[in-house]
Amino acid sequence: MKVALIAPPFPLDEAPSPPLGLCYVAAAFREAGAEVILLDYIVEKYTPEKMRKSLEEFQPDAVGTTAVTMNFKGAAEILGDVKAFFPELITIIGGPHVTFDSANTLKQYPAIDVVALGEAESTIKEFTPQILNRKAWHSIQGISFLDGKNLVNNERREFIKDLDSIAQPVRDILSVSRYLALGFPVSIITSRGCPYRCIFCQGTRMVGHKIRYREAEQIADEIENILALGFRRINIADDFFTSSKKRVRMLCEEIKRRNIKFEWAAFARVNSVSHELLEMMM
Repeated sequence: MKVALIAPPFPLDEAPSPPLGLCYVAAAFREAGAEVILLDYIVEKYTPEKMRKSLEEFQPDAVGTTAVTMNFKGAAEILGDVKAFFPELITIIGGPHVTFDSANTLKQYPAIDVVALGEAESTIKEFTPQILNRKAWHSIQGISFLDGKNLVNNERREFIKDLDSIAQPVRDILSVSRYLALGFPVSIITSRGCPYRCIFCQGTRMVGHKIRYREAEQIADEIENILALGFRRINIADDFFTSSKKRVRMLCEEIKRRNIKFEWAAFARVNSVSHELLEMMM
């Protein structure tokens, strides 16, 4: 099985990080036995012809992408180009926009074969051996698709309880030199979930209200791997990094124990930090 992943264009003035979600997706596909490449149009100019040549060379069985609302239209147009050139390829899209609106996505964009709902790592591991077997799709949790004109919305999976059981995101598929030249930070997650219900935020629909944490040692390992690629800025993209002062302390102590030096940022709430906590994070 060969899968080509596509990172759709994203406004550079938003200082995008390398696509963390797709790095996790690539790791899941590899764990399921697939060969994976990434066509990264965040840092490379997209043209349909360039994409066609890349796919002709790689000869994938499926093409996958992910999108937020800001770049969903561009992602859908790219999958439309994929289908125009290679109508036999299975096209897959994930991410918050399509998770929240899978029915309209599939009905309005016929070039999309499958929507992966929510956290996709477990879904990918089950789906990969069955990508070319459409009859088997009906039994796979966490996907939506059209069977003829009928929408099939399979049951969503439970949130992954043990984040340390997920394969670490692979970054050897990235255009590292281009990201280094642009100076963008690299994103990681140390947890998923947020207990709050802010009216402007839809994040918990993807990752839930119960916070699930990774072990400090595994996070520090990942940071060291990122720094070995030449990066020096890291963005902790947790929904709520400072939810547990004890856990922040454990991670900071592990980073200091290893004498890891880097610049970093994280999301927090004003009422969740103190002078002591901020000093610990410096």
